[in-house]
Amino acid sequence: MLKQAKNNIVFAVLSLLLLTLLVMIGPLNAFQHGYFANEEDINTIASEDLIGEYDLTNGGKFTTTFVPARKHMTGVEVYIVKQDSTQGNLILTVEDNSGKVIDRSEVDVSKIKPETWYKFYTKAKYQIGSQYTLHISTTGTNGNITLQKATTSYMSEENPSGEVLLSFAYKKATFNHETRILMGNMIISLWIILLSTRFTEKKQKTIQLLGVVGILVTLLSWNFIFSSLYGQTASNTSFQTYNDSLNTGIAEAERYNDFFVADDTYQYGLGRYSSINGSYYGMRNPYTNNDEWTEGYSNTESAILVNDSPYIIKISETAKKIRFQNGDTYAIKDIKKIGDNYRVDLDGPVLSVAKQGALDYAVFIDASGSDLPRGYLSPYKQQFGLQGKVFRLVYRVLHNGDTALDLLKLACSMMTALVFIVISLLIKKKYNAILAGCFLLTFWLSPWTAMFAQNLYWVEFTWFIPMAVGLYCSININDFKARCISYILAFVSILIKCLCGYEYISTVMVGLITFLFVDLVNAMLSKNKEKSILIFRTTFVMGIVAVLGFTTAICMHAILRGNGNLLEGIITIFKSDVLRRTSGADLNQLSTNLWDSMNASIWEVLCRYFHFDTDIVVGVSGKLFQVICIIPLGIFAYDFHNRKLDVIKVALYIVTFLTSISWIVLAKSHSYVHTFLNFVLWYFGFIQVCIYIIFDQFSSVVNNHRARGKSNEAIDIKYWMD
Repeated sequence: MLKQAKNNIVFAVLSLLLLTLLVMIGPLNAFQHGYFANEEDINTIASEDLIGEYDLTNGGKFTTTFVPARKHMTGVEVYIVKQDSTQGNLILTVEDNSGKVIDRSEVDVSKIKPETWYKFYTKAKYQIGSQYTLHISTTGTNGNITLQKATTSYMSEENPSGEVLLSFAYKKATFNHETRILMGNMIISLWIILLSTRFTEKKQKTIQLLGVVGILVTLLSWNFIFSSLYGQTASNTSFQTYNDSLNTGIAEAERYNDFFVADDTYQYGLGRYSSINGSYYGMRNPYTNNDEWTEGYSNTESAILVNDSPYIIKISETAKKIRFQNGDTYAIKDIKKIGDNYRVDLDGPVLSVAKQGALDYAVFIDASGSDLPRGYLSPYKQQFGLQGKVFRLVYRVLHNGDTALDLLKLACSMMTALVFIVISLLIKKKYNAILAGCFLLTFWLSPWTAMFAQNLYWVEFTWFIPMAVGLYCSININDFKARCISYILAFVSILIKCLCGYEYISTVMVGLITFLFVDLVNAMLSKNKEKSILIFRTTFVMGIVAVLGFTTAICMHAILRGNGNLLEGIITIFKSDVLRRTSGADLNQLSTNLWDSMNASIWEVLCRYFHFDTDIVVGVSGKLFQVICIIPLGIFAYDFHNRKLDVIKVALYIVTFLTSISWIVLAKSHSYVHTFLNFVLWYFGFIQVCIYIIFDQFSSVVNNHRARGKSNEAIDIKYWMD
């Protein structure tokens, strides 16, 4: 009784601590640090926008109001123009709406340098949206001390109608959105494990498993998001930026909700966005800066220079005027292409970024005086773009494009981690813990699987869900209900994968039946006719429903591609996409840089994928890939010679190898070009199986050696005792 009471107290205390930590990390976002402000660079402000000085000499006082824009305000900065006083104090006070002084800072003016920002540290707790009154004054000075006046365009968002240059500082959240969510997931998972102790042994294991899965999801996702184990590389960054641009382009379009659409349709889920800034790939493009141009503005003529893009080509057809950020509007005399840019000549004076503002905010105007859209969205027609359609809803709900993208990447990473863990658990159930561990660690530690995990275009988790479905079916092959569920899940998972893109579809579809095929081989070699028939029938049906899922996706895509005409759409997809990725395209219809991919042999393409430029997994050089592939063959030969060949291992090796290379062979041209992508195909089981075979053989040798040692020791003991 007493022991139970103590356990209850311990459980309650630990639960309370975890809950407190969860609330502090999550809703309260209580962990903050530092002093961060965005001070204006005085050197970038046009001289005509600096409208004098505010004199605080001999007891002068400056008063204004401000409204905090964010939580955790920690300071106010003021630009000091002149300071030659050797005595006296500079004083900052803040009052709330009732006139009560809630903050006061005082500093000896002799410690203040002129022509710089002076930082006042505040102590009060400020509320977003509440108005406060700020006073800056001096006392006891014997010299000049002045503040900088400027036009309202240089005022902060907290003090938009002010006249003196001020900057407001805030603490920065210690943890970003992704970190907080992952830490929260870890805390909840730990609590679930703690909770399991309150249940009977049977339920305890199930609840503990949920907690362990949650912890593993956190650990895998952490690496996928932050590249914590192998490091963030330039190639990884560029890969993410370029491939995600089909989604970030949609996010950018949704942010402004003001854009042209190619072919008057917005039915595709993915697209590339362009604006006056040029084509958008997840980051802003720089404008031309040289002796002739500054931030896209001509230094000598009334002209601007912008990046070539579908948007500027579209605009050139109808634009008659342009309105800049400051409101100045000028007629367009001419738009012409110069190299990789378009020059827009205007009927006006010489312009500058200091006067007219950044070109990003310029708006083109048509002949009727109406503003033209600020962007152009080119649909990505090579696939249906289901992921883009789903993600677009998130952009509209969250509004903040950057936050939405970060959360979506985290969601993709966590989904991928969960699928990897489910596959590993199913393999443990079907085979053994060693093979399951090889799968999980390889998924976790591979730079290739990690690189794709957070990508919003590839949505990697859709590749591996079919494999999990096939494993579930294999484990429950004797259960009719489970087989029916598997057929439905196979159809849905293949359909979703294809609606999110056809890349690697042969490997994904073969991955669906990989373990069923291994079972079939084993059953046939075991001469179990009844089981062989059952597995063959199940595998055949799984293949059929997978093809149906693929066909359904093709039809949905073809209706869009053919503008409602299914047959025309299928023909277009076949000619424009399928042939270009295989080997049947007419070279006359392709750019010269693709000819080699069409002419290359399958053998030549395969050879490319036996030379890794990265680690296979963290700490294992890609140079060892060929060795890792060959060693299992030697093990098989040795075991065959000793009459202990494991048929399951051989079948797994062969089937996973064929699974991985199926796309490389069938989509030869795609594989020839995309060597920066397609090495990930080896991770559909083949590398995992190779590592397993090697490790299991090593373990067997070690165990046999130990067993022989113990046996010899026993014989020696018996000898001496006798």
